[in-house]
Amino acid sequence: MSEPTNEKLPKDVHELLLNTDEEEGRTHAIDDVVTDARRPKREKFFTVPVIVIAVVAALTLVGLGVIYSSAVLSEQFSAMMSGELGKYKEQLRKVREDKVREIESVTGNRYGSLSLFYSPRTSRVTITEYKYKLDCSKSSGDDETLNCLRKKIDYTQKPEVRQIDNPSLHLVEKQVVEQIPLNDIPIQEASDDRKTLYRYDMTVAIEADGYYPRKFFLTGDKEHARAEEGWESLFWEQKGPQVWMVDFRGADLLPKPETARANYEKALHDWECIKREIENKRKSGKNVSADTESGLFIEILNRNGFKTFEEFDVIDKELRKDEKYAKEFDVSLKKIECK
Repeated sequence: MSEPTNEKLPKDVHELLLNTDEEEGRTHAIDDVVTDARRPKREKFFTVPVIVIAVVAALTLVGLGVIYSSAVLSEQFSAMMSGELGKYKEQLRKVREDKVREIESVTGNRYGSLSLFYSPRTSRVTITEYKYKLDCSKSSGDDETLNCLRKKIDYTQKPEVRQIDNPSLHLVEKQVVEQIPLNDIPIQEASDDRKTLYRYDMTVAIEADGYYPRKFFLTGDKEHARAEEGWESLFWEQKGPQVWMVDFRGADLLPKPETARANYEKALHDWECIKREIENKRKSGKNVSADTESGLFIEILNRNGFKTFEEFDVIDKELRKDEKYAKEFDVSLKKIECK
């Protein structure tokens, strides 16, 4: 058998054999691959589930913020969490009904009745109506509307003015008016939506030739009396369901001095005769009390057109400002003959 020789191996076989350096490089590459395969992969943080949870949490926080920033929503949420949402809604319904009833009460229509009687019955009566407006149409919600409707009327605004016709303005000679009935006088009215309120005042002026006039101011607002001299304020007051009245006790006009002169003189002539009779009785020993004397005097005044002592005193003072007249009249009293 022949011995092996050192002849070259075939080229393709030689290429299959690695030298030392190549083999070490191959080994390192394999080790790196194995190491990378064993190392856990890094996961991404913002995955779809994480994003969904974040969005839900953010919306929850926003929702809770909205709820707790509103007292109503906060109460409703608390009621829901405590299992009393039904009871809470029932309470809300009752509060709402109470507010509606209160608005209806504040805006309820009011009408009054009044009969005007006066003397002399030939007087002229001028009746004027004033209409004021409280506009709450821009209010939103029951609370805001109710607060607006409770405000005071601005009486500095220019009111709507209306003259009310009556029989005293159309009298012919020798006619008189017994009284003037006024029914359904508006005191307060509201619009159909109850967001506009109207308040009414009324003036009544009673005049006659030869008499001092009397002027009355009628209102439903006790803080709105008329302070000008010569005016008498009357206030509408509720006397029953839908019944409103004012305390009007008639209007007897006070005659001016010249108008009352004849009655004044007649009253004092009559009184002079009564005084003489009283003096004679007292001289004869009969007792006539001061009350009896006062009663006789007022009876004479009434018979001659004077309602009270005060009314007579006014005329007496006015006429006696003419000193010459007063002196001559007193002299004539002493000379009258009594029957």
